Amino acid sequence: MPINNTLKPAKLPMVQKWNQKPKTRHMNNLGSIVVSLIDCPTVDQLRSYLPQYLEATWAEYPDEACFLSTKEKDDIIRKCFEGKALPTALETISLTFKIDGISLQEVTHLIRHRTGSFSADCSGDKWWSDKDSLVPFTIQQSPDFYERFQKVVEDSKQLYQDMIDSKEISIMDARYILTRNLSTFYFVRFNIKDAIAFINQRQDKQIQPETDNIIAYQMACKMLEKIPYLYDLFDFHKPSMFYTKMARSGKATNLYFPDEDSDVFEYNSDDFIYQKKRSDFNGTKPKVRYNLFKILFEAYCNDLEKLNFKAKRFLGVED
Repeated sequence: MPINNTLKPAKLPMVQKWNQKPKTRHMNNLGSIVVSLIDCPTVDQLRSYLPQYLEATWAEYPDEACFLSTKEKDDIIRKCFEGKALPTALETISLTFKIDGISLQEVTHLIRHRTGSFSADCSGDKWWSDKDSLVPFTIQQSPDFYERFQKVVEDSKQLYQDMIDSKEISIMDARYILTRNLSTFYFVRFNIKDAIAFINQRQDKQIQPETDNIIAYQMACKMLEKIPYLYDLFDFHKPSMFYTKMARSGKATNLYFPDEDSDVFEYNSDDFIYQKKRSDFNGTKPKVRYNLFKILFEAYCNDLEKLNFKAKRFLGVED
């Protein structure tokens, strides 16, 4: 069809940033992560159908469990979360999360879970020139490296902007120069069975990166806030069983010595690429004596303890 410039131009959905200087904030990659549980069934909604679903095998008629007491319904639902009832019932509970302040590194780990449904903050449909730069604590605590790090990020974003502004290179092609540490967000839908599996895998402190741990901790706490039946099912101190089984096998990428939670097996110091724990990585500043992840980890463990207590009080469970 021919061009018809008498037509009113279509309004494009993205903000256009022609000939603008990129803006860059360099932010800590752990502190930037924000997980929100934006859709989740209420306790009353779970009580309204899960007991019937779980008791169908023995029911004389479909709605028989509707007439159980609230306490009886809660006991049935809790047993399902404990693995003592029909597990497919958990697949009926849909959760939608917004995960903000992550880099493309975390994205690759997130979308490996094929049981999730995803909606992405895309780099080919809008300008990424003002995206925050996410920086690990160890780099922030290493002045010479941090200065070079910031320069690489800012130079790459300026080149990105210059190529787009030439109008001879599209956003699709210009984005190839961007560093993978730019902040992005994803929406993800899991059923609760798969969300629990995601958390149990990504909370592993020996194999998974710190950012994945933080995502897992936040997801677990957000779920427990809304679904009290999950009390005591999450344990952030759980040993890394795969790591402990595989560390001496010659078929594992052993980066660090085991931390206090996974130090349950004998090993040779030379079994590992680095002869220290992950928490001993604190950058090159000579006087840094703290580890940011450990501080955040303790805070999330405290949050989990409080949420477990609150959930049990809500359900009338005695310790």
